[in-house]
Amino acid sequence: MMKNKLNRMKHHMGISGVQQPIIPAKDITKIETIPFEKEWSAFQTSSYWFENEYILIREKQYPLSHQHGRYSLSDTKDIVYKWHDHLYSHPLSTKGRKVEELIFFDTETTGLSSGVGNSIFMLGYCQIKSNCVRVKQYFLPGPESEVAFYHHFLTDVGELGSLVTYNGKAFDWPQVKTRHTFVRDQVPSLPKFGHFDLLHATRRMYKDALPSCKLSIVEKEILLFERVEDTPSYMVPMLYFDFLNEPDPELVKGIFQHHEWDVLSLMSLYTHLSSLILKSESNQVQPRERYEVARWYEAIGEKEIAMHLYEQLMGIGKDTAEASLFAFAKGQKQEQSWRRAYEGFTSLLETKAYMYLAALECSKICEHQFKDFEKAIYYTKLALSDETYLRMQSITKQKKVLADLNQRLKRLIRKSR
Repeated sequence: MMKNKLNRMKHHMGISGVQQPIIPAKDITKIETIPFEKEWSAFQTSSYWFENEYILIREKQYPLSHQHGRYSLSDTKDIVYKWHDHLYSHPLSTKGRKVEELIFFDTETTGLSSGVGNSIFMLGYCQIKSNCVRVKQYFLPGPESEVAFYHHFLTDVGELGSLVTYNGKAFDWPQVKTRHTFVRDQVPSLPKFGHFDLLHATRRMYKDALPSCKLSIVEKEILLFERVEDTPSYMVPMLYFDFLNEPDPELVKGIFQHHEWDVLSLMSLYTHLSSLILKSESNQVQPRERYEVARWYEAIGEKEIAMHLYEQLMGIGKDTAEASLFAFAKGQKQEQSWRRAYEGFTSLLETKAYMYLAALECSKICEHQFKDFEKAIYYTKLALSDETYLRMQSITKQKKVLADLNQRLKRLIRKSR
């Protein structure tokens, strides 16, 4: 079926830089029947009116046992409760929140720009209820219904706690704010949601491990969920514009499915990322992932758990062990534990990745803390000999590194006399 749809859309493909068509406003007089109402009803979609405007809302429920990729939906419920017992603060923590307060939210728009000419035509989310997950999607059948669109969405979500999105801080919610300004006198105010943006978390964990952090790639490589006969993102606006000319539900059913997978994947991804953090002290998490969790903790000021994780990883593998040892030694230096820091840095002097940085740190500690200028000179010369590090830098950076090291060497020689 999807192949037939794609074939019908071939005349759209290959078009770039073309201005989006202007959507004609329809007569706002209330109509007696909804076009294709029986077909919409069979698709679990109903019409909802506000004054003279109607929108379409689709609701679907999944049992908590439903599997989406490597996780069941009940795993998300469990992970939220596990945050309540976690000792450390973290940007993904739901400590103090009920699982029902999380809204896994996404939008579909007429384009990817953030300008006022770009419209949202679908708002939707999934949400955990007592014994199921409810997916709820709000569909805009035409621009004349935008007031009804935001009225129903904002009335339903009320003041519920937190959005969970993928790039929602930069795109989805600012888009909602922009469109809301045009109808704000006729609809409820925007709630002040908390916000978990999983794109930032995913980049922190996987930017060096994946070719891209697009949700579709993360789904396939990390969540083990692969879409079958999905509507490509670039075709979503085209199909919607076709729907505005011919309001046949068949044109947009693929968009509903695409969006539904998006919000369910947000649940699985939140579960996965939270699991990495909450289980980071166990061997259930891969060493590189544990290292990234440690770096994240260190970045937010949770030094105790970060140093503990680095110390755990110092003897595991090679690259991760070296990176963890260097981070641990830096942490000891910040804590003014000079001897432990020095021992950590000296252990890295024979590594390709950290010889220069470790030698420089050893030189600084010997000069300023141990007052051993001869050793400080030795380590400075060792840093100067690391041609591998220099070759990795730009010409400008190479000149600066050499100038700084030679200046340090001259100062240390003067001090040693």
